Amino acid sequence: MQHILKTIRTWVLAAFCLVMSSCDALELGPIDHWGLGSYWKTPEQCERFIIGLHYRMCSRMEVMMKMGELRGGTLNTEAITSTGEGANDIDIVKNTLSAANPGISNWGNFYMDIYQMNHAIDKLTNECAFLDDVTRKTYLAQLYGMRAFYYFHLLRTFGGVPLCDKPDVLLTDNLDKLDKPRATETDTYAFIRKDIDKSCELYSDLGYSHFKGMNCYWNKAASQCLKAEIYLWGAKVKPLGGTEVYSADPSADLTAARTALEGAEKEYGYNTKFIDAFSVASKDSNKETVLAARHILGESTNHYGSFTYNIAIFTRYYDASGNKIGNVLNIGSGNQRYEYSLDLWNSFTAGDSRRDATFLQYYLKDSDNKIYPAGRALRKFLGDVKDGKVQYTNDVPVYRYMDIALMLAEINNELEDKAQTAKWINVARSRAGASAFSYTDKEAAEEAILMERTWEFVAEGKRWYDVRRMLGGKYALELVGGNELKLVWPIDSGVLSKDNKVKQNEGYL
Repeated sequence: MQHILKTIRTWVLAAFCLVMSSCDALELGPIDHWGLGSYWKTPEQCERFIIGLHYRMCSRMEVMMKMGELRGGTLNTEAITSTGEGANDIDIVKNTLSAANPGISNWGNFYMDIYQMNHAIDKLTNECAFLDDVTRKTYLAQLYGMRAFYYFHLLRTFGGVPLCDKPDVLLTDNLDKLDKPRATETDTYAFIRKDIDKSCELYSDLGYSHFKGMNCYWNKAASQCLKAEIYLWGAKVKPLGGTEVYSADPSADLTAARTALEGAEKEYGYNTKFIDAFSVASKDSNKETVLAARHILGESTNHYGSFTYNIAIFTRYYDASGNKIGNVLNIGSGNQRYEYSLDLWNSFTAGDSRRDATFLQYYLKDSDNKIYPAGRALRKFLGDVKDGKVQYTNDVPVYRYMDIALMLAEINNELEDKAQTAKWINVARSRAGASAFSYTDKEAAEEAILMERTWEFVAEGKRWYDVRRMLGGKYALELVGGNELKLVWPIDSGVLSKDNKVKQNEGYL
């Protein structure tokens, strides 16, 4: 583990120096038009580059959470949270995005990483003859999977985006001009599908062992989960203004998605307790984790401190029994910049262990000394304890076993396999301690799956994507006032001013 961390730190230092255009660390030459032209000379250099890309992906988890979570209707829409702190990203949460308040700028800075992936794909495909075939295939499978992952977020956020698959710009952290027009949504989806198919093809004769034995590196099951998610989107979602879904053969794609998930499912399992899915102990041996963005005590922390509270002002609250609680989560520091709604808290069914494992519900007292709900903080991703306080070192899940289970439920429901639909819904419900689901009809089952996903994946960046994909997108449309053109985000003025080939989304003209 320490070797991996040292390698990551070394790569990041090298990357920083390269951006400054004056570094000879790791025996690197100056930047050329193709980037690091003298870098790819040893197996160790190749490994460092791949590790560095995973480090970069980890740094994108917060913006990916914003893309997939905040618009989904489960957070409070008040500008001030229950503890009196100012809420962040309120235009995203309230779905009042505009050209002046776009929510995310510069494509989330994703193209910085995409161009480095392009560079690595080019080098590993055309050079690096010293690598054995398994290592080369593994790296390329990771890269195609990661690139599809980035572009899939971009598609679901902005619609069609510029498609860049060649290393035709410098590797730089100031990539703010792509000089490419936006592709259509359909072409963007086809590009993503081609990438994930390539990743799965490369993995086809490789096993499920993780890169370096660690689930924080892109792996075969992650590509299978992403393939299923992409194919599900294609089979159920229409491009804006379109009359047909992306997929030319939804039934065949759903069957292929199910096959991909069934391949991954047998390699993983679920913990007896929901909260153990997020344990900081023995992260790489957690049987539920397919892929997660790694955080380690003393190295990095996640972004969930903004879902908790400021300990200096969190002094007047009570628990459900009327006892003062104070800093009950034992956090070192935090803020409540995002707060989930009381409606979400109340929606959990009786006995569902996920509610109290996910939230700290706190109370105030009225003039009659009776308690009433005041607010709620997230307790799901707190992490290790250092110097007596929690430090937010939970890994951030990308895919875990319950993703597999609930996607299998959704796919089988689309394929009208009632028994399998009920089976996979009940995998999640049984672990949560909730009552069993009984199948009645397809729409009711889809509603049940959506609620299971809502309760299971709080703050994991999936809710907005779910309401766009499921039930014909009716809940997403409700959240944007029925205006389909607002389902995608606006392009920020910085991109529009620097890249005159890029045009604004129609809903924000």
